[in-house]
Amino acid sequence: MLSIWQISWRNSTQNKKRFFLTLLAIILGTSFVTSMLIADKTTNDVFDYYEQMYVANADYWILSDEHTYSEKLVSSIQDHPSVKDVLLALDKQAFFELDDDHSLNERSVRITGVSDQNSSLLELPVIEGSLDNEGVILPAPVAELLGKGVGDTVRFADMGEAKVSAIVEYTQLLASPSDWEGAESTSFRVMAPLEQLREWTGMDDAVSYVRYQTNGDGDILFQSLQEEFRDNYAYVQPVVADTLQSNNIEGLYTFFYLIGVLAMFISGFIVFNMIYTSVMERKKEFAIMKSLGYVQSTVSKLILMEISLLALIGTAIGVPLGIWLGDLFMQALLSVFKFDMVYSLNWIGPAITAAIIGCLFPIVFSLFPIYYAGKTSILLTLKTANQPQPSSRQSIIRAIIGLSLLGFVFVDHPISYLAITASIIMLFPFLLIAVTYVLRPILQLLFQYAGLMAVKNLLGQLNRNANTAAILAVGISVMLLLGAAVESAPEALGKEIRNTYGGDVKVTSEAPWSAEDQAKLAAYESVTAVEPLMEATPITWETINGGSRQFSVFAVSEDGPSLFEHPEEKDLYKELGQKRAVLLGNRAFDEWGGRIGQRIQMNTPSGEQEFEVIGAVKTAHYTGYAAFMDEKFLRNEFGWTHPFDLLLSVNNAANDSLRDQLWNDFGAHLGKVQTVDEEIESTVSAVAGMNELLLVMLVFVIGLASIGTANTLLMNTLERIYEIGTMRALGFTKPQVIKMIVAEGMLIGLSGVIGGIAAGTILIYVTSKSEFMEGFLTFQLPVSNVILAMISGVLLSLCAAWTSSRSASNMDIPSSLKEG
Repeated sequence: MLSIWQISWRNSTQNKKRFFLTLLAIILGTSFVTSMLIADKTTNDVFDYYEQMYVANADYWILSDEHTYSEKLVSSIQDHPSVKDVLLALDKQAFFELDDDHSLNERSVRITGVSDQNSSLLELPVIEGSLDNEGVILPAPVAELLGKGVGDTVRFADMGEAKVSAIVEYTQLLASPSDWEGAESTSFRVMAPLEQLREWTGMDDAVSYVRYQTNGDGDILFQSLQEEFRDNYAYVQPVVADTLQSNNIEGLYTFFYLIGVLAMFISGFIVFNMIYTSVMERKKEFAIMKSLGYVQSTVSKLILMEISLLALIGTAIGVPLGIWLGDLFMQALLSVFKFDMVYSLNWIGPAITAAIIGCLFPIVFSLFPIYYAGKTSILLTLKTANQPQPSSRQSIIRAIIGLSLLGFVFVDHPISYLAITASIIMLFPFLLIAVTYVLRPILQLLFQYAGLMAVKNLLGQLNRNANTAAILAVGISVMLLLGAAVESAPEALGKEIRNTYGGDVKVTSEAPWSAEDQAKLAAYESVTAVEPLMEATPITWETINGGSRQFSVFAVSEDGPSLFEHPEEKDLYKELGQKRAVLLGNRAFDEWGGRIGQRIQMNTPSGEQEFEVIGAVKTAHYTGYAAFMDEKFLRNEFGWTHPFDLLLSVNNAANDSLRDQLWNDFGAHLGKVQTVDEEIESTVSAVAGMNELLLVMLVFVIGLASIGTANTLLMNTLERIYEIGTMRALGFTKPQVIKMIVAEGMLIGLSGVIGGIAAGTILIYVTSKSEFMEGFLTFQLPVSNVILAMISGVLLSLCAAWTSSRSASNMDIPSSLKEG
């Protein structure tokens, strides 16, 4: 006697093509979810890894607002009983001495001298060589660009030379440009032994910062050092691994989850369609089972076991496939970023989560058919041969609900997106009818009588076909919205950067800018204004929940450069000048978790202090992860007295010679020269690179939706076996059958594409008008995405229709007539 599991397996595989298509949908849906979960966790791990590598095992560090201080100032720390390890570091700007003809700015290099290259307070992943404290350490991009290997000699202008002792992977401490174009605005970074650097520079007792690790929590020593350095030019800070200032990737996580949910939704619909159709086809079977003594729960259990088998098989195949896809996606994703990062695929946790989701979501989407199968009425089913068709009243109600939900276009709230999506699905039968009648003459011209039959058949199963096209439309609309966001981002970010950068050129020095330096710069012919930019960094602070974070605090004044945007900007400047208060960038405000009027706690150069938060502002500086304070408070109470950056405003006569002039005049301590255009290009390049990934994902989503089209057409065909057999017996040829079903698929695909573009346009419009988005997205259709959606949507739907049409054309006429 067959067990219930064997019966479930036999029922599931009775129609092999439908079983395969449904299983394929579950596999792809599960693999998409798996790959997106893996991408989310792995990307987060990558940035955490590099941040942890940067801070290593250090607990605290001692810095200065004058660039360097005497080693004697911190000599007592090295012998302190609570200190486990100490690392001394000195930063010095220099220039490579090269045989090739390169400008000063291209040859600029920051040398970091450290007391111990093998210290536990450093993390240097060695590719080649060893950390022997004898030679210089080059990051791999620099070694490749200079053509240097271990044992080769590197020369520094007016300083000396040293052999390369090691080549290391990317690390934030030695982050360097990988080409000469990048070297125009960013210095190279290398590492050397501290004593060697002191010998070259004559800075025998100088250090730029000291890192130290404690045996315990080190809080007592930290507080005593804060007090000791209160009126000094050195200050102590806890070392905090906070990636938010250097990496704004929250939107990337949203992208991952949105794609995963969309794939699961499309797969779930395909499963629902298959199970519901199967239940409707087997109503007589369920009625007979119940007449023989089976109860409602037994019938529902049988359907539940059928879908559970599909879910288990699909998950078992989909999760490993998703791990592989996740690896491919990570390779493509990290190639978008500026630096050559390495990663370790975090797949175990996401795979487990995806396996649970993969087993559950087909069941969740099938709950209604499962319940409906158990509720099958014996008498009504045995009396009724055909499925009830939706009445005119039901269609009117559906139209009213759809139009009502579409009214959420005028509601500025995240719930609007769900309402608009639901309205698309509710209104799609009417769109399908409209598209069908508009294209009817064209179908008749292309496919003759088979085209007219396709129209009749499509309208005969209107809701099912409309739902299939609607799912394709939803997928296209969401991907178009993402495409519009990616295309709008460069323009929006560029505008924000230009409005809050504060000038045309930012000039960074390793030493504070003197009044004489500023006067010399103001005398430049192309410079119209010179504004000091005071940035206290790094400053640690606490969230409302007590978490430790780190950002920069900028000095602002009403007559100074504009570093942020706010509708009440003038009032905020006045309020900042009247009390101990700060403004937080929007991302910093969200991370802080408090409300305007509450106080934020910071570890300042003058010790631990609290400041009232009087507002959240938009700024391009560190993508909103920063704070702003009145200049006099930053100097006097906060304890930061020197500017290391200058903002230059330039006239139309400014050109590349300005950069050369800056390096010639201030090359001894100049660290970086960056124009606002270079900042914009650097910021938007990664966003722009995401569009290629988005196009690939668009094709994947349409391909998944096309499986639903193939499944629907196959079910439509199986329900019309007798009808098709009769048509064949009366002279309908195999090519005509193929044309009929291909025409149906084309109508579904075209309706889905048209509806998807229309829905995408609506979603883009709603987003562009949303105050929540604050003008980030402009109302424009991503043309490349639209073209790709049209081509792939129609072609993949035709391929799906062709697959179903082959089954119909190969039907045996006598056997199909017996089905009647």
